[in-house]
Amino acid sequence: MARSIVDKIKAQGESYCRVCNETGERIWEITRTNLRASHDARIMVKPMYEDCTKSRSGKPEWHPSEPYLIVECSVAKAFHGHNVYGVIDDLQTASEHLRDLLQQLLGTALPHTRNWTVQRVDWAENFQLPYLAVQEYFEGIYHVAFPRRKMQKYSNESIFVPGTTTTIKIYHKGPEFQKNDRKRLAFVLRSQFQQNRPPKAPPEWAYQQASRQVAALQRLANNRLRAEVEIHAEKLDYDFDKKPKVHEVTTEYLQAVFDKEMRRLLREGQEGVRIVRTSLAVRDRLEARYSQELAGLLHGFWLGLATHGEDDMKHRQTRATFYRRRKQLVDAGVSWLATDQQLIERQGQMLPTDFSPVRANPRRCESLVRERPAFNYERGLLQLAA
Repeated sequence: MARSIVDKIKAQGESYCRVCNETGERIWEITRTNLRASHDARIMVKPMYEDCTKSRSGKPEWHPSEPYLIVECSVAKAFHGHNVYGVIDDLQTASEHLRDLLQQLLGTALPHTRNWTVQRVDWAENFQLPYLAVQEYFEGIYHVAFPRRKMQKYSNESIFVPGTTTTIKIYHKGPEFQKNDRKRLAFVLRSQFQQNRPPKAPPEWAYQQASRQVAALQRLANNRLRAEVEIHAEKLDYDFDKKPKVHEVTTEYLQAVFDKEMRRLLREGQEGVRIVRTSLAVRDRLEARYSQELAGLLHGFWLGLATHGEDDMKHRQTRATFYRRRKQLVDAGVSWLATDQQLIERQGQMLPTDFSPVRANPRRCESLVRERPAFNYERGLLQLAA
């Protein structure tokens, strides 16, 4: 980008630097411009005058470059203030909407998004389940494991699988919304309602309207299980053999990465195959697919996975046997997560036996949420989102 444009954007932000007082040398300087989008969801714009490349040893090396900008935000939160629903599922459309918003906020023209490169992009799916069913799901996948990655598990609310190429997150949207977004949204909505309060409305009207809208979002979030896959620069550069442009990262590519990473984590077969996870259903599925002798061996192997987990079973047989039998279970559509053997005391409760957070699951959220505009200026009245 032209230096004049980047300098103008830099002047709107805040700079942090480290200076050696003895010599006056500026060791480093970082400038960030935090823009307030709709509902006060922040957009980070970082002016850059140097670029990073990897040396032969793999260490990053910085060198001067032509000026450019780094933009980071949640597109859904930038436009809606939350990501409970309303996510744009096309990266090209989302980027153009974001560019229009940035031009308004920054007061300057920006290049078309066809010239933007992608350093990270997330694909997320929401699934509708009762509140208790979401908690049961996290209790049931206690033994889940990912090859060569350390799992981070937080009670019965989320799991986090960090990696250099991708990061996987599965979490209960209700507690996350309560912790991170509810208070902020309530404050901003209350201010907006107050500014547009009808003349004869009572003093507490704005507070009540904002509370009702946030409470409706909280109820919706309480019944949502969210699965996200972050795709990092390392994987994008490898898959495209370069730094990809926005128009090159298609929806089909993002969905394919999501499907692959979720299969690697959950080991629950291919999409479209009905998953079985209860003891009797697993036995019947194995006997229908394999010989009686092999089905018996695999059922015993499944019992070990369901009750003790993969790490324990790896130490009880040879490496080749473990991976061969695990693959046979996956090919048959058998899961050892959230089973009736692992959670005996929770049999017959809220979690459906065939649930899995994959796009083929019928509980995946696809339909639109019914909504009315929050502010209808044509009528001169404030309308509440349903």
